[in-house]
Amino acid sequence: MHAARAVDPQQIVAYFQQNLSAGSEVVVPGQGNWTADFTQRWNGLYEPSYVVAVKPALEADIQEIISYASQNHVPFMGTGGGHGYTSTTARLQNGIDIDLGAFRQVNVSAAENTVTIGGAVHFDQVFDVLFEQGKLVPTGYCSCAGMVGVTLGGGVGPLQGLYGLIMDSLVSVRLVTGKGELVTASATENTELFWGVRGGGIHLGLVTSATYKIYDVGDKAHNGQALNADMFFSADKNASVFQLLESLAGKQPDTYSIVSGILWSDDFNASVIVVNTVYWGPEDEGAILNQPFLDIGPLVKNITVLPWNRLTKENRFGGNSIDCAPQAEGVERTILGLNLYSLKASIFTDVLADYDRFYLENPALRPSSMLAIEMHPRRVTMQIPDSATAYPYRETLGMNIISIVMPDRSFLATVEKFATSIRQKLSPMSGAKGLEVYVNYAHGDEGPVAWYGENLGRLRQLKSEWDPSVLFNWTNGIAA
Repeated sequence: MHAARAVDPQQIVAYFQQNLSAGSEVVVPGQGNWTADFTQRWNGLYEPSYVVAVKPALEADIQEIISYASQNHVPFMGTGGGHGYTSTTARLQNGIDIDLGAFRQVNVSAAENTVTIGGAVHFDQVFDVLFEQGKLVPTGYCSCAGMVGVTLGGGVGPLQGLYGLIMDSLVSVRLVTGKGELVTASATENTELFWGVRGGGIHLGLVTSATYKIYDVGDKAHNGQALNADMFFSADKNASVFQLLESLAGKQPDTYSIVSGILWSDDFNASVIVVNTVYWGPEDEGAILNQPFLDIGPLVKNITVLPWNRLTKENRFGGNSIDCAPQAEGVERTILGLNLYSLKASIFTDVLADYDRFYLENPALRPSSMLAIEMHPRRVTMQIPDSATAYPYRETLGMNIISIVMPDRSFLATVEKFATSIRQKLSPMSGAKGLEVYVNYAHGDEGPVAWYGENLGRLRQLKSEWDPSVLFNWTNGIAA
């Protein structure tokens, strides 16, 4: 086939059926086993459109697919966990979905303290496997998200204070680049590519497998047991809660992560402030850290000791079960993020008032509109310079997420206007740095400078070497 001729889905299907290994699957989306066998998007908004979906069985199949797509000018996107939500993905139209669902292996080497996973492995696939061997690895807050995808953007989570970003535990990756080459990148092989993979990997290739350092649960994480505290506070407690959070920002012990936010509670028929703390240490010591929150007087509290393998699935009043429920797939949601370098109680109080008005005016959006602020200890993360990886924001004090799920797209204009206004209201806490956002939390409108800062030039140069045809540019693309 020649360039620009591969526009008929049946042509593409026929080519792949003839040229991929016997274990591969090829379908036209919406037909055959598309829904049952292929990963469906978590976010139904800003969807790319596909004319063909293919599930390669072997790394060589991925090389063949990328080579074919490049030669015939057919755009493509890789699907691992399926949790990407940036608005930029909507620019991909009539493309090929490369579903990595066949790459789900989890191989633990306790002797070498490593785990090697396939490119489509979800976090929840490693929890029990590692815990049963007395091991752990840093993970995020959503058990159904793809571990490799989160890692490629950096990776934040409740173990960050002890082990740094998830990508800081990355040992090596195997990936198919924009040139169709299957290569390994590590600290000793293709080292510049490994620099880019850690924070900018989505721009460089499709990762088929990744190897991580793993850690003994008894090393730093109190035998893998965390004191977890979930609390709801009434809105009239906002000054006390936000002032306490402001006083803790940047002063947390390495063992103490905090996530807080604003959401609507049907039980109380009002806005509430939610706080989750995770402490990796003796229960009595964690209780001392949590006491200032308890002194404020939460409406509801749930304080338990949870093992590492159950923490993400059960904390935050079970919020993970909502995001990871089967019915959550394809729901239309918009998400905006912002890096924070200070926390100001007065600003959060103003934002709470905005949410109160928004909830009053838009009752249909109450159940699924929230603001979250992640505060992870920075000391260990900052031991590695920003220039050491493509991820550029190790000094970030907190990460803000504005998330709204819509019943249908008729709410989109209202939602986008409100979410953008909240991001602007929070922006003074970014200080002189201006608009910066962790690329995994990006909405898509911020631009490459906001995603990569001073590392952008080096990452673009690296992309020109490994993806000269700019094939990987549909998820917060950085091509100049």
